[in-house]
Amino acid sequence: MKKYIHYFLLIFTLGLSAQQVSIQADTTQIRIGEQVLYKIKVNAIENVVFPKFVPDSLAKVELVEALAVDTLKNQLEKKYILTSFDSGSYVIPSQEILINNKRFFTDSLRINVATVPLDTVNQPMFPIKSIRGEEFSLLDYLLNFFDSWVNLLIFIAVLLLLIVAVFVLIYKLRSKKLQRVKVEIPAIQVAMQRLKELDEKDLLKQHKIKRYYSELTDIVRTYLEKDVHIPALELTTDELVETMTDFNESSDLGISKGTIHQLKGVLQTADLVKFAKSAPEIGLIQSDRKVIETVLVDTKEAVAKTEEPSENAQLIERQEVVKKRTNFTVIGLIILGGLLVIGLFAGGYAGYQYIKNNITGKTTLELNTKQWHTSTYGYPAVTISTPEMLRAETIQVPEQLESVIRDMTVYTHGNLISSFYVAVNSTSFIKEVNDFNLDNSVDGAFAQIRASTGYEFYGVTQKTIRNNGVEGRKAIGYYKNDTVEHKVTILIFSTPKGMRQVIISQLKGDKNATAITQRILTSIKINS
Repeated sequence: MKKYIHYFLLIFTLGLSAQQVSIQADTTQIRIGEQVLYKIKVNAIENVVFPKFVPDSLAKVELVEALAVDTLKNQLEKKYILTSFDSGSYVIPSQEILINNKRFFTDSLRINVATVPLDTVNQPMFPIKSIRGEEFSLLDYLLNFFDSWVNLLIFIAVLLLLIVAVFVLIYKLRSKKLQRVKVEIPAIQVAMQRLKELDEKDLLKQHKIKRYYSELTDIVRTYLEKDVHIPALELTTDELVETMTDFNESSDLGISKGTIHQLKGVLQTADLVKFAKSAPEIGLIQSDRKVIETVLVDTKEAVAKTEEPSENAQLIERQEVVKKRTNFTVIGLIILGGLLVIGLFAGGYAGYQYIKNNITGKTTLELNTKQWHTSTYGYPAVTISTPEMLRAETIQVPEQLESVIRDMTVYTHGNLISSFYVAVNSTSFIKEVNDFNLDNSVDGAFAQIRASTGYEFYGVTQKTIRNNGVEGRKAIGYYKNDTVEHKVTILIFSTPKGMRQVIISQLKGDKNATAITQRILTSIKINS
C-alpha cells in the first residue's frame, strides 16, 4: 500500500510541476550559428526564482543572452537566446525553478543543429587570397631604422661629433666674450667733459644764465647719482644736502663737510636763478663753476677709496653671469643640434625608404640578389616566383562586363614609372568562354598601359606559347619615357573558366632587370 502511495505522490508531484512551469522554443531545428528563443513560463508571480541556465552535457549549446523577466497575467516569463556552432542533436536538460522555496523542474528540450550545405556546382571554391601588405608610414621606416645596431652606432657617432663641434665652438665664443670687457666711460670723465662743453657754449655771453645754471647743476646731480648712488636728480636742494650728509656719515664715504657746504651754496644760487629770476654777477657765476669742478674732484677722490673692491666684485659677478649664460647656451645648442641631427638623419633615411618602397622601388641589383618568394595568386590560380611578395590591389569589375566576369584580382609590385614592375591579373568567368581571343587581349593590355603612361609602344612582337597545357600569348613592346626606354613583357593565358595575365616592365638595357624578368618568366606555372 505504501508503494502505491509513493507512486501516486510522485505522479502527482510531476503533474503539479507540469502545471506550474512550462517551456517553449520558437524552433528546435537550426543551422550552425543560428539562434533559438527559449522561454520558461511560471504560473505564479510571487516568490519565484529563475535558474541560471544549465546547458547540455557537452556544452555545445551556448547562452547568447538572458533577457529580463516579463510579467504577464498571473504569469512570469523568462527568455533565453541560445545558439550552437557544432552540428548535432543536443538535449537541453530540465531547468530548476523555485516557487515559494519549493523546487520545480521544466521538461528537457532537444535541439538539432545542421551544417550549411555547400553548392560546389553552381558556386565554385576559391583559393585563399594572399595576405595584404601593411601600409608603411614614415614613422614605421624610422623605427625600422633604429632596429639595426649598425644604423644606431652610425647615428650615435654623428651625434657625438656634433656635440664635440658645438662644445669647441661655444668654448671659443665664451673665451672671446670673457676677454671682451665692456668699456664704460667713468662718471667723472663724463661730468668733466660736460663741463668743458658747457664752457664752449658761451651761454654767459648770450645772457642765458638760467640755462647755464640748469646744465651746471644737472652735471653735478647726474654725477652724484652714478658714483655716489643717491637719487640726486629727484631731490630738492635741502633733501640732497641732507641725504649726502647722512650717506657720508653712515658709509664712511669721506666727503668733506666743506665740499658739501660749497655744493649747497651753488645749488641755492641756481634755485634763485631758476625760480626767483635772480641775476648773479659774472664773478659769482664763474666762482660757482669752479666750485662744481672742485666738488666733482673731491667727491671722486672720496668715492675712489671704496670703489676698487666694489668694481672687482662687480667684474667677478659679471663674469659668473656670463659663464652661466654661456652654459645654458651650450646646453640649449647641444639639445637643438641633437634634435636637428635626429630629424635630418632619420627623416632623410625614412623619406628615402618611403620613396624607394612606395614610388621608385628598390634597385634591380637589390631585387636580383635578395631572397625570392614563390606564391600562388588569384583564381584561376597562377604560381610565380618574385623578389618581393605581390600586394593585392582593389579592382572594380566594369559595369559592361558584370554579366561575363565573376571576379577579378590583381597583385602587383612597384609601378610603371619605377625601375621594375610586375603584375599578376586573374579573371574568372561566370559562364565558360570557349572562343576567347588572345590576340585582342594582347592589344587591349598594351592599350591599357598606353592610357596609364601616355606613351606609344613600338617594336611590338608576339608569339603563341603553352604553359602546363594551357595556350597563351607572349608579347614584348617598348616605349620611351623622356630619355629612358622601357621594355614591357606581357603573358596572357586563357581557359574556358578564366583568363590569367602577367605583365613585367623594366628599363631597357638593365642587365639585372633582364635577369629578374627571365627568372620570373621561367617560374610561371598556370594551374589548370
